[in-house]
Amino acid sequence: MLMDIPDETVIVADNDSMMRGLLRTALERPRRILMLCADGTEAVAAAEESAATLILLDMRMPRMDGLEACRAIRELPGYEVVPIVILTAFDGNASRQRAMRAGATSFMVKPFSRDRLIGEIGPLIAARKQTMELEHY
Repeated sequence: MLMDIPDETVIVADNDSMMRGLLRTALERPRRILMLCADGTEAVAAAEESAATLILLDMRMPRMDGLEACRAIRELPGYEVVPIVILTAFDGNASRQRAMRAGATSFMVKPFSRDRLIGEIGPLIAARKQTMELEHY
């Protein structure tokens, strides 16, 4: 009997419950674990408990914002190369630069379509999974 082992784990942190729901709906698929978090503190805790394939962080959240969470996650063992995408409603070069300086892999401005989200994260997940497979050899 084959075990249903997840292919990937995605951490999603956004303080807006409606946005978390939309992201869950867009990202749900068989063999993918979604860890939904309401702020950066929860996202860091989720990263400590799992081996995430990808992390999506809202830039502005209470307690710990996405940039602080990004920096904290980058400090965790094994998270130096895990793709982190910062999501924000604040477009602009300054926001993008702050995200990249915090250690983000990519930056997306809300609102975005499901297709754009999948188009952005699909290659990041594929590349991370490939790297993880190579790390096990």
